[in-house]
Amino acid sequence: MTTHPRLPLPAYISVAVLAFIAVSADGYDLAIFGAAIPDLLAYPTWDLTPARVGVIASTAIIGMCIGSITAGLLADRYGARRLFLACVTWFSVAMILCAAAPTAELLGVARFVAGIGLGGLGPAAIALTMSVAPEHRRNFINGVMLTGLPIGSIVAALSALAFLEGGGWRAVFLIGGVIPLFTVVPLGVMKLRQWAPDGAQSASASTTPSTRASLRALVAGGGARALVAFIVVTACCQLLSYGLLTWLPQIMKSSGYSLGSSLAFLIIFSIGAMAGSTTGSWIADKVGGRAVVIIGFAIGAAAIFGLSVQLPQPLLYAALFFAGAGSVGVQPVVYGFAATYFPAEARGSALGLIAGLGRIGGIFGPILGGLLAGLPALTNFSVFATIALLASLLSWAVLTGTPDRVSRPVHSDNVAAEL
Repeated sequence: MTTHPRLPLPAYISVAVLAFIAVSADGYDLAIFGAAIPDLLAYPTWDLTPARVGVIASTAIIGMCIGSITAGLLADRYGARRLFLACVTWFSVAMILCAAAPTAELLGVARFVAGIGLGGLGPAAIALTMSVAPEHRRNFINGVMLTGLPIGSIVAALSALAFLEGGGWRAVFLIGGVIPLFTVVPLGVMKLRQWAPDGAQSASASTTPSTRASLRALVAGGGARALVAFIVVTACCQLLSYGLLTWLPQIMKSSGYSLGSSLAFLIIFSIGAMAGSTTGSWIADKVGGRAVVIIGFAIGAAAIFGLSVQLPQPLLYAALFFAGAGSVGVQPVVYGFAATYFPAEARGSALGLIAGLGRIGGIFGPILGGLLAGLPALTNFSVFATIALLASLLSWAVLTGTPDRVSRPVHSDNVAAEL
């Protein structure tokens, strides 16, 4: 019998898969808190209100904002590989601390600490993946890697179905810390140096412009106006993502659905986000990111508003799917659009500012959902739909793009390192 040699898996695929698993833990953390909100509200002795739960949820996003802004500096100094492993270890330990929190206040502190690691993980995972991926596939591979966010949300919903009915919110937080700590970290320590050697990450370091030169190029020729618009659009997307993923199960439960059905809705929403990320990134390579961002947010606005009325089950599922695609699923396309909009010497700095400052919108997502909790579904979903529509209109009106801003090539390693 003839045996065929086993073809080795390309290193860039191995790196992307490992980053995908880590990013999935990020998505899990985001969604599991939302799935656990009904259980936390009913937790004895804590006497939590929706507003207090919203504040606790936002502590993690504050930490993520800090982590995102500082990730670029740390990656430049220590390398994306080291930062990636440090961030996974950091948030995994913090998630275990969340599971052991004796009071609501300490849960908020642990969520903040976890957020710092989670905020740094995204830029580190993007930098690591793009530093080794083939140039002609970087956008698509990066988009597929980032589908780990909605995949993690699906896993969170399934975990909630398995554990939350018995009052086990601590167990689902523990799962979110233990699994990445004992899978991603050991494998990364053993293999990442081989898959992503330092030379691959820093081959173009000599061509990286100074910070001062990057900022000058960033604000030139109307760049400041575009930068603000990108930050606001990203903030809207983050607000939608964190607001809906945190409060969707509770809103649907308040509308008369069971907890199990509400969590199933979260799964459909997350599948839509995954489809939006991959399909949107692929289409953006063909027609440009601006058109996909404008249309994507518009579809999301219509679908989110559709959730406010009683729909037949097939239409309800379709609305949930397109709501996920037109909110969470648009974020990777926004980053890709920004990467092609700014000139080469400013692109990395722009992406770092957009990713970091845009997360401020995510801080207000859970808070907004908490303030809206208890109001009719029409009010809840109308507010979120308006935010999606604002992002679409702003992209159409301001982010027009001009040839002098998109014609200069850039090496993606520089972008990733500065992000």
